Amino acid sequence: MTKCKRLGVLDAAFLTLDSRDVSAHVGILVTLSRPEDASPDFIRDLVVQLREATTFTAPFNYRLARSPLRKFPPTWDVLPDDEVDLDYHFRHSALPAPGGQSELGVLVSRLHSLPLDRRRPLWECHLIEGLSDGRFAIYVKVHHALADGINGTRRIAKMFDVDPESTRLRAVWQTEPETSERIRTRVGRRSRVRRRFQLVGGLGVAVGRILKDAIRPSDPAVAVPFRVPRMEVLNGRIGRERQFATQSYPLERVKRVATALGVTVNDVFIGICAGGLRRYLAEFHELPQKSLVAGTPVSLRRTGDGRGNAIAMLVAKLFTEVADPVDRIRLVSRSTMVAKQKFYALPQFVGDYYGVLTNGPSILQNIIGTAGRSRPPFNLVISNIPGSREPLYLHGARVLEAYPISLLAHGQALNITVISSAGQFNVGFVGCRDRLPHMQRLALYAGEALGEIEAVLGLVAPDLNESEVVH
Repeated sequence: MTKCKRLGVLDAAFLTLDSRDVSAHVGILVTLSRPEDASPDFIRDLVVQLREATTFTAPFNYRLARSPLRKFPPTWDVLPDDEVDLDYHFRHSALPAPGGQSELGVLVSRLHSLPLDRRRPLWECHLIEGLSDGRFAIYVKVHHALADGINGTRRIAKMFDVDPESTRLRAVWQTEPETSERIRTRVGRRSRVRRRFQLVGGLGVAVGRILKDAIRPSDPAVAVPFRVPRMEVLNGRIGRERQFATQSYPLERVKRVATALGVTVNDVFIGICAGGLRRYLAEFHELPQKSLVAGTPVSLRRTGDGRGNAIAMLVAKLFTEVADPVDRIRLVSRSTMVAKQKFYALPQFVGDYYGVLTNGPSILQNIIGTAGRSRPPFNLVISNIPGSREPLYLHGARVLEAYPISLLAHGQALNITVISSAGQFNVGFVGCRDRLPHMQRLALYAGEALGEIEAVLGLVAPDLNESEVVH
């Protein structure tokens, strides 16, 4: 007999994004090298062991209730293990050997373009063999209603071990969540009423600050939702097909630039994305005279918080109209700092609901059909997800790279997300194939933007300039 679990408001909102052209799932692509002493049957044996993992932890056993529109938020049915069809959710694929990064990227682009089946738990896991040098890959996609990027990445990371000799094998659908239940505090009726008034007042203050900045900005670096250049190429209606590209380079390169400029690693990341976009859009005569504005997710998750989604969206200017790369990063740093200061000045209990407030406008535009036809709250999403600092292994196979693959929606044709893992800076670019051709070119330009900054600062190191592109 199934049990029911109610969705959070933000979790439920992500379900409303799904349509013929929008599939609100996120993913990750992990490439691995076989152990040096691996047998010819290493991949086959790995697949057999994974197929024998027939128990499921939450939320991999959650299926959307049959009548989700009768109430809001809708509910999940919690399925017993024998009602989850593992043969459907876990799939073994192969590229024509020896497959390269390009062929892998084409396959993953197609897989990420396909919607998840709402009649089943909303996740898939693909093991892909046939890569050159004996490498293989794992691609996992999960609906955003089940997990945000940070939560999902943490769960997937639990598949792996830091010990290269470990033979323990944990399927992603068997990894344990941070906690099985949210930590709750029992309060009386009067306290709940008082808290609701405080919440409304706190959110009113937050909205008031946004409106004040829209009318009279307190700082030129302040970004304001909807006060952005509307660009058809980035903010029009999207099609179903996705295109995925990557760029990878040593994290040390980014850290050296951040140290030299006195900014954060995330500021450098946003700055090089801005540099890549500046060149890419100029080639298509689409570079606006005013700065592009990015939505930058921040985590609201605290220890013991098991929500599917616990994120808020801050906005920051990219200063794509500024030609000097160093000036651009310093201005970006100022914009992100001001955005964080305004957010962290809010009471903590208001911050818990800030995700609904800041993600809501974009989701609402998609619900009522104005997304891609009206001015968006931001031009694109740029996100930074922390990863493991140590090398990771799966049954002795070493993780080489881990690339995030995020969602797109009408009004948002581009998403750029990075995972820093074991000393590598792995950037995933996801774009609408109909809107943004040659995504690999944008990935390449972002890498060259980093090299340009290094050259200006005198930090160029030949042995730190290795990069790869998947498209």
